Amino acid sequence: MITFLALKKILKKSWVWLKHNWYVPAVIIYTLVLWLLFRRKDAAFKVLETRNESYKKQMKAIDNIHKEEIDKRNKILEQYNDILKELEEKYKKDSLELDDKKKKEVKKLVEKYNEKPDELAKLLAEKYGLEYVE
Repeated sequence: MITFLALKKILKKSWVWLKHNWYVPAVIIYTLVLWLLFRRKDAAFKVLETRNESYKKQMKAIDNIHKEEIDKRNKILEQYNDILKELEEKYKKDSLELDDKKKKEVKKLVEKYNEKPDELAKLLAEKYGLEYVE
């Protein structure tokens, strides 16, 4: 024999299930109404079949949109990585060229002030932000 508390628990669970899956009883009632009105099994079955096809089309559209978004994101990431790589290579190249220019310039200054080391030291200190100590 079912007690009042057990019945109350069953009714609460049924209510929660019905709130979450309201469309199942609605489709069943709709199907029964169609069957009663038209007395044809085909009409109700066609409604369910149409609903199922619509669901499949919607899921396919969502999958396609998701795939396109992923592809766009991947292309943007590839472009970002390519640009970053180019910038890094350009920076390294410019840095090396700058070092070569500095080396050539220092070499010219050393050759020019070969006889005057104090003047060379002062000039290099001024040019490259170094501190000259006598």
